[in-house]
Amino acid sequence: MPPERSRNIQYINRLRILAIYLVVTAHVAIWLAMEAEPFTFDWWVGAWLFYLGHASIPIFVMISGALLLDDSRHESIRQFYQRRLLRVGVPLTFWTGVYLAARVFIDGEHLSVARAIRLILAGDPYYHLWFLYMIFGLYLVTPALRVFVRCADQAQRLSVIVVGLILANAYFQTDVLLWDDQRSIFTMFLPYIPYYLCGYELHRIDPKRVPLRYLVLAVVVSALYLAAFFNVFMARQGGVGVRYLFDFFTPPLAFLSIGIFWAAYLHDATSNRVTGIRRTALEWVASTTLGIYVLHPLVLEGVRRALSGRAGEGTFIAGVTVVPLITFVVCDLITSMLMNVPILRRTVH
Repeated sequence: MPPERSRNIQYINRLRILAIYLVVTAHVAIWLAMEAEPFTFDWWVGAWLFYLGHASIPIFVMISGALLLDDSRHESIRQFYQRRLLRVGVPLTFWTGVYLAARVFIDGEHLSVARAIRLILAGDPYYHLWFLYMIFGLYLVTPALRVFVRCADQAQRLSVIVVGLILANAYFQTDVLLWDDQRSIFTMFLPYIPYYLCGYELHRIDPKRVPLRYLVLAVVVSALYLAAFFNVFMARQGGVGVRYLFDFFTPPLAFLSIGIFWAAYLHDATSNRVTGIRRTALEWVASTTLGIYVLHPLVLEGVRRALSGRAGEGTFIAGVTVVPLITFVVCDLITSMLMNVPILRRTVH
């Protein structure tokens, strides 16, 4: 493998591991924060960790864009669909079935066939599986987007990214106000196309030559946005008001996600290449991120039941630091075992 290609994969692998750890931490943090009084120290720490974890989804989407939109192999549409849709379709189908069963046998929910169909159409068999449905939609339109990025110049691509993110933010805020956060598997991927394109664009630039004025602009716009909606957030004690501040497409989250992606790329471009056992470990853990993502709610449910009623007994800081680490390690080990079972390998890798 050429050194430059190897470096690119290394920074992508680091981002995968960071993003999945943020996902696990966010779900632990919101669970513990719900046990705390609003605006207490524990509540604020939990809320900020939860919304910091929101950066993980745009990061995952940008990773996919960086890897899939550059059609260097000149795949046909048929070749692309055979390779990619099968890879995401198998885990999507398998884990949809698993988590519908979990609703019945673990959560004790009465689940009719009609209810199960509605959950699938909303991309909500379980609270985290919507991401797989969204990624599946992005894969469906990838061949068309490859044509766009190949034919458009940089200015055109950047304009689509900026306008797309603005419209996505406007849509999600309107959705909260008027449509009660409705979503459908047929359209949920559309707002994420700007992040998909952004990953491709970031992957093409020299990370050492990004002007400082972009960082200043990001900080100023984010500060103004937070100030504009902070009163709404406080008046509603978080609640629906959080969507004005911390949805996936608000300026603070968009700039944070892009900044993390760029920082990882810059670190990789300016540091020594990882080799030997460290490289092997990095690549292995990165290969288990899908398994960690689909498995972590089951592990967290076991932890939650074990700690039920004790979340507020001075254990908050330990909870948001130790529980994500334990969950991450357990899920990584389970995934590693499943990857060695031929019939189950495709469900987690």
